[in-house]
Amino acid sequence: MASVLYCWPDVRTACVWLPQLPLRVHVLRQPAWDGQPLVMGGGPGELKTVQLCSPEAEKAGIRPGLPLREVLALCPQAIVLQPDPVRVAQALEDVLPRLQQVVPAVELASGRAAEAGKRRRAQEPAPGWLQDSGLFLDLKGLEQAYHSELSRLERAIRSVVPPLLQPSVGFGSGKFVASVAARRAPLRGCRVVPAQDAVAFLDPLPVADLPLAPDAVERLMLLGIKTIGEFARLPFTAVQAQFGMPGARAWRLAHGQDEEPVVAQPPMPVVRAVLRCDDDPLATVETFQAALDQLLTQAFNQPLMRRGCSARQLRLSALLSDGTSWERTFTFKEPLSGKQAVRQALRNKLRAANMLPGMPTLELGLELLRLGPETARQLPLFAKRIRQRRQLAEAARQLTARYGQTPLYRPVEVEPWSRIPERRWALTPFEP
Repeated sequence: MASVLYCWPDVRTACVWLPQLPLRVHVLRQPAWDGQPLVMGGGPGELKTVQLCSPEAEKAGIRPGLPLREVLALCPQAIVLQPDPVRVAQALEDVLPRLQQVVPAVELASGRAAEAGKRRRAQEPAPGWLQDSGLFLDLKGLEQAYHSELSRLERAIRSVVPPLLQPSVGFGSGKFVASVAARRAPLRGCRVVPAQDAVAFLDPLPVADLPLAPDAVERLMLLGIKTIGEFARLPFTAVQAQFGMPGARAWRLAHGQDEEPVVAQPPMPVVRAVLRCDDDPLATVETFQAALDQLLTQAFNQPLMRRGCSARQLRLSALLSDGTSWERTFTFKEPLSGKQAVRQALRNKLRAANMLPGMPTLELGLELLRLGPETARQLPLFAKRIRQRRQLAEAARQLTARYGQTPLYRPVEVEPWSRIPERRWALTPFEP
């Protein structure tokens, strides 16, 4: 294998690239769909346009951003799918610990693909990190384990990643070169770019491969700078003045200067609770709320929460009756350490429009994230007086609704200098 020819010190990082992961997750469940024209449209509440399409669908003329109603006219054999964020996230969570058995330090290159639906609602192609997901592997100190042969490491990587995900592997001197090598590798293939060849490898590639914002790439294209090599030949000071710190970082990457380390995913404590509803799916708001109460009870009965931990985030996930999934993540204004506080905050957030699944739910899951120690809350000094005012205001509203006008009055000081009490005070209608 060609990768054996390179010395191990020439490459320090590997990248496992999973192209079009949201589509390939469906293929994992239906292997017969491998090689078929697959199309993914928008989820609930999104525009019904093509977000992702397989290479077989692209050959038929289907492109991201195309209205779904035109898909079958272009390709009658196309299989139209809906987003499945829960299973996409689960696929990444399954691959990550397996790769950690091959290489201890593994970093997820993209955020949760499940969050992709929240990023863009307009008629435009899905962002690249939705289409592909990658994992970085730190190779330092592993020469003896694999006898300094990259081919052995590649076989070990492929043995733990499902082949139906079509993983491609890239080796490079840094994270950027390794990721570009993995994306440029053949499907299910491998590409090695040693340190001495990094600049020559990047030189002819399009400038859009650099980690720059779309508007910055557009400005470079308008200036006639189309390749990474042309960008690298610009003066560093001019690039930094025009594009700031991101431009300076991209300029260094174009010159093969990539010292960014692989940051291993730290083990974060998570409290999970799951409720199966196969026999009686959750189809109404009332049953959904009752299921949430059960999940919160399960979560706060676990030892970690019984010790007084607080949660800053909560994630709800659901498997729906039509085979798709639904997911929402809620961030609280402050860490909450009580079941009642979390229940009230969650209900307030779920009252917003389009927050509940649009289909009956077969399985509902709850996760408490960003756990921390119990937080103290400062109670108001005059809590009894505040409670009395609220009770008085509620009584005034009920009397106004019954009699048409409020029968309650409050004294207001008008002429405090007057010696006549009737002039010193006046009664005004009490308004809550």
